[in-house]
Amino acid sequence: MRCLLVDDEEMSRKIVAGMCAQIEGIELVGICENALQALPYLEKEEIDLIFLDVEMPEMTGLDLVKSVKQLPQIIFITSKQEYAVEAFEHRVTDYIQKPVQLPRLIKAIERAREVLHKRVADDHNELYVRVDGKLVRLDLQDVLYIESIGDYVIFHTEKKEKFIVHSTLKNIDDKISNRKFLKVHRSFIVNLSKIVDIQETNLVIKDKVIPISRAHRPVLMNHIKTL
Repeated sequence: MRCLLVDDEEMSRKIVAGMCAQIEGIELVGICENALQALPYLEKEEIDLIFLDVEMPEMTGLDLVKSVKQLPQIIFITSKQEYAVEAFEHRVTDYIQKPVQLPRLIKAIERAREVLHKRVADDHNELYVRVDGKLVRLDLQDVLYIESIGDYVIFHTEKKEKFIVHSTLKNIDDKISNRKFLKVHRSFIVNLSKIVDIQETNLVIKDKVIPISRAHRPVLMNHIKTL
């Protein structure tokens, strides 16, 4: 797991970093003294887990969680218990009180690994759609994009097959648990792995130009790596 450590206390950083070095499968990609330093890592690096302090100057750990829409898993590490309720409202993976003990950190990381493994499994899932009175299995890896037209949704696939389903795009978006699929417009959900290029107001998949709405563009940019 690729991890990021964010804590304004030097001793705490050294302790957690030292423990991470003892845990197999943990790669500490970066160590930050505050939440602002963490932002460039989140924009450019693929991070699976953040060890995040709560009380920090300028931007607290909770501020970071609230301000960034697409975050990796979070393990809060703090000296106070009082933030636990609010932290779990943001679906953090775990909450550890200082001083950190190795067995407790290992337990939190194991919980994070279980969540990550589930997400990876979801990335290879399938979807059954009702077409002409029967359920048809769709391998989501073969889907290029999903288009909404009136009361119907069309699945466009690599094999140039089209599956037309009586549904709303919102309903489809709610049911797809694959992180590679993202809504970029009120009428389109795209497979991020199929994008050829992205311009200011549209993107291209195969030979199809798909619009990007102003509201969805920031979310799209947070999902891709840029140089």
